[in-house]
Amino acid sequence: MASLPSVAVSGTLKFEPEYRKHSTSFLAGEKRNHTTTQLDGSSEARCLDFREALSMIRDGTRFESSFYVPLLRECIGKNSAPEARIIHSHIVKTGAHEDLFLMTFLVNVYAKCGTMEDARKVFDKLPRRNVVSWTALMTGYVHNSEPEVAVQVFQEMLEMGSYPTNYTLGTVLSACSSLYSVRLGKQIHGYSIKYQIDSDPSIGNSLCSFYSKCGSLECAVKAFRRIGEKDVISWTAAISACGDNGETEMGLNIFTEMLNDGVDPNEFTLTSVLSLCCTMQDLGFGAQIHSLSIKLGYKSNLPIKNSIMYLYLKCGWIDDAQKLFDGMETVNLVTWNAMIAGHAQMMDFAEDDLSAHRKGTEALNMFLKMKRSGLKPDLFTFSSILTVCSSLVALEHGEQVHAQTIKTGFLSDVIVGTALVNMYNKCGSIKRASKAFVEMSTRTLISWTTMITGFAQHGRSQQALQLFEDMRLAGVRPNKITFVGVLSACSHAGMVNEAMTYFEMMKTEYKIKPVMDHFACLIDMFVRLGRLDEAFDLIKKMEFEPNEFIWSILIAGCRSHGNLELGFYAC
Repeated sequence: MASLPSVAVSGTLKFEPEYRKHSTSFLAGEKRNHTTTQLDGSSEARCLDFREALSMIRDGTRFESSFYVPLLRECIGKNSAPEARIIHSHIVKTGAHEDLFLMTFLVNVYAKCGTMEDARKVFDKLPRRNVVSWTALMTGYVHNSEPEVAVQVFQEMLEMGSYPTNYTLGTVLSACSSLYSVRLGKQIHGYSIKYQIDSDPSIGNSLCSFYSKCGSLECAVKAFRRIGEKDVISWTAAISACGDNGETEMGLNIFTEMLNDGVDPNEFTLTSVLSLCCTMQDLGFGAQIHSLSIKLGYKSNLPIKNSIMYLYLKCGWIDDAQKLFDGMETVNLVTWNAMIAGHAQMMDFAEDDLSAHRKGTEALNMFLKMKRSGLKPDLFTFSSILTVCSSLVALEHGEQVHAQTIKTGFLSDVIVGTALVNMYNKCGSIKRASKAFVEMSTRTLISWTTMITGFAQHGRSQQALQLFEDMRLAGVRPNKITFVGVLSACSHAGMVNEAMTYFEMMKTEYKIKPVMDHFACLIDMFVRLGRLDEAFDLIKKMEFEPNEFIWSILIAGCRSHGNLELGFYAC
């Protein structure tokens, strides 16, 4: 990774505007056959029908460079790279491609339409390059999830002798955040300190977000504190950083400090603070934020309403959430997902099986209502509803959802794939679970663990252990939950030697400290085999007090094997 050069720059680098003023000439009249049509880019060109303009372009009408800009903006709005290419072709034919501003804007258009190959081709053919054109290309790669290429372009720019602006550095910091590239991010931070621009809000905000994404909250807060004139974006970045790194109380304190400084929060600030309230399950503070949002004119703001509804759900106030939902004039997919997930969550807190079943059924009904409203489910919808199907052991509903994931193209998503494996496991269809697992193009630790546990629960111990070895060969590091599945498989099959080997592997090779569930698997194994003394010895070796479940395993074994003396002791 190349280091930032020591360029001599006096004063503070300022971002030069990406857009320049267009020609103010007006339409004099339309003539064909290589005549030039003059249009004001700010008024009449926008009024001209887009299709009519394209028709004129195809007919060979020539325009001033300023005329193309609103047409290209229209391509961005329509996300239409094909129409941008038609305009691009006409620009080249008429010689307007010599205009640096216009061609830089075209780089931006292709980038926003998601065609970075076209953007790069235009950039490579620019008559000359300035920091705006370099930054436009970098921004395009960042927005199109190619941060590593954005960093390469940044290095190219430095090698060509161009000086980065504040906006350029902010763009590169965004790329560093996506790549978790702490080294390059710190170089840029050092550069900003050297030239005394780290107090500029655009740089400070980017640094705060960068360090937060990389897990260094202390550095994020320091970057925030060094900002000279903090704007609402600065405060919001700091509050979000606290939330993302688990320091909710600090985030609320910064929010209070923001209000004391006389800075009004925007909708992003308010949703960030409501997210902190959700984490703390602080309904009281959340209600105050709700009142503040209404006072600031955000009464009908959908993201804020969604956040408040999610807070109700997180605190278990399902009826209040439902009331808020029913009164909302506009809802989106986030709203539906929150309600479905909320009903699913309430299944875990239900007093009895009947109440849990009722909440699960309500979640399924919410899913059906959402589909009837015309909204298409996303991966979070499918993940939540598959979890509901798992809890209800509703195989038929689960199969229907599976079919929808195929139809909508979400089957390839690892979260959805893992949820499918879990659903089929819980519904007793181990063959379907195994098939869903095999068909996954990408697998995470959770995916592997879910399938291993499924095999163990269905008495397929050999398959569970083989899959565990396959997981290790794939370079996936097991966690404590994975080993619960492995030890459970050994327990069901009475594989004592293998169980003790894996137990030692967990402690020595993977440095995982045994928890109650690990001992429960081993004790259950010894009890099943009638080796009650060994089970009792293992209990005595535990570094913590055994719970009721551990004792219940031993007592049940003593009853079935007639060891009354040990049974009385365990009682």
